[in-house]
Formats: sequence, structure tokens, C-alpha cells
Amino acid sequence: MAYEDFIRNDSMVKIIGISGISGAGKSVLTHALGKALNATMIFWDDFDEISQYPKDYIEWYNTSKDYSEWKYNALAEVLKQLKSGKKIMCLATKKELTPTDYVIFDAPLGRKHMATGQYIDYSIFLNTPLDVALARRILRDFRDKANLNVNEIFAALDFYMTSSRPLYVMDYEEKEKFDYVIDGNQPVEQIVNIIVKQLQLDN
Repeated sequence: MAYEDFIRNDSMVKIIGISGISGAGKSVLTHALGKALNATMIFWDDFDEISQYPKDYIEWYNTSKDYSEWKYNALAEVLKQLKSGKKIMCLATKKELTPTDYVIFDAPLGRKHMATGQYIDYSIFLNTPLDVALARRILRDFRDKANLNVNEIFAALDFYMTSSRPLYVMDYEEKEKFDYVIDGNQPVEQIVNIIVKQLQLDN
């Protein structure tokens, strides 16, 4: 498939936000879709060290649930400038970013984070089953860890069952607010095909 055929040929930059829980496959899809569309890619995690956010997610969930507590000003500026068609030097990666017809944004908070979400044109939620996402996180965090103690895995699973699971469930309860909900358990190539076809229909 010639994905380039589906790239917009006008000057309007469109930002595609890829959302989902940890382990949903956001980063993998961002890379694959960015490559398919020859698009600039933006990753939320790249900005962690120069941003502010709640240190205790469980406390945040049980109290304010205020997404403005994630202060990612540099990220918001990058999205703003790219959307306006301007190049910008990224403070997080120290690389110059160029506006492309589509910008693929690994956006875990989606439009709920208004400072960055206001720039998203297409919001996509990866509807990956909770058990699959959990398995992916366990494999990611522990498979290649040196001197692994199995009790660390037990502790991670116990924390998920007793404390953190509601944070993951919360995202699924709000998935209808996204423009597109896609089964994240599919092969990434198939997900890319679905998104590209949808972009073709929208344009």
C-alpha cells in the first residue's frame, strides 16, 4: 500500500493523538504510523525530565483527578509551533522538529490534558484488553532485568490488584470521548492500515 498517497497535500498540519493505558501499545504504534506517513513523531515521555506531574498517581486519583497538574509547557509549545507550520528546537530531545502533514503524538492523557490536547485533531484510543496490557508491562519491566527476584514481580502484581488498577479502568470508562477506538490487540501493521484508511475517508 502506498501510504504516501493518503498524506494531505495542503499546508494544514494535523496532529494525531495516540492514547491508551501503559502497555496498550502507544509507542510502538506511534513509531509505525510515523514511519508509514513519513511524519514527525512526538513522545510524551521525552518531556518528563523537564516537566512537572503528580508524584503519587494513586493519591492524585483519590483526590483531585486534575489533569492540569501535569505541567508539560515545553511539550505544549512544540505542538503549538508544529501545528502552525513552524520548525522548532525541542528542549527535551535537543533536536529540530519539522512540521509534516501529520504529526503523530504519543498522548497518554489525550484531550483530557487540555494544554496539549487542544492541538489534537484526531484522537485515537487503543482499546487493549487490561490483561494484555498488564502482561506487556510485566514483560517490559522484568524480562531483561539482571538479578531478577521473582518477589519483585509478585509485588508489582499485588500493587496492581490492590492499588493501581482503578487508574487503568478509568481510561476505558471514558473511551467513547475519543474520535476513534481501535482494538489494540491487533498486529500493529493492521492498526496502521485501519488508521490510514480512516484518514483517507476523512479527507
